[in-house]
Amino acid sequence: MADAGPAIEFFALLGFKKTHVATIDGGVPARYMGMPAMRAQHITLALEGADFEIQLLQFDPLPGTDPGMHPTNLRKLGFNHLAFRVDDIEAATAHLVANGVTMLSEVMDYISRKLRLFEGPEGITFELVQRDA
Repeated sequence: MADAGPAIEFFALLGFKKTHVATIDGGVPARYMGMPAMRAQHITLALEGADFEIQLLQFDPLPGTDPGMHPTNLRKLGFNHLAFRVDDIEAATAHLVANGVTMLSEVMDYISRKLRLFEGPEGITFELVQRDA
């Protein structure tokens, strides 16, 4: 998105509060998302009283429409991906891969979590998240 302000205001109406903001300027997070030259603000909104987050990316400059190396929607503006919390990311990965699900990334440690991207049906991207104990 070009301006996260309206989305932050909208989700605040539903009880979400900004809990974390990080600048992504290349590096590990950008490579993990399949956009090695990405520059963006990564904004985490958490729902009070629940274990639920929304993560926004405010790009600078806006990315092109090139789907790059992943046949998923990671690079287009708007809905990016769903994230599912798991207790054991390696066991969940093994189960998915054994059932034909395509893994899109290796594990990345980020904000006290282990993360891994997968390709879901019709190019939907989803992520497994294991929180550090």
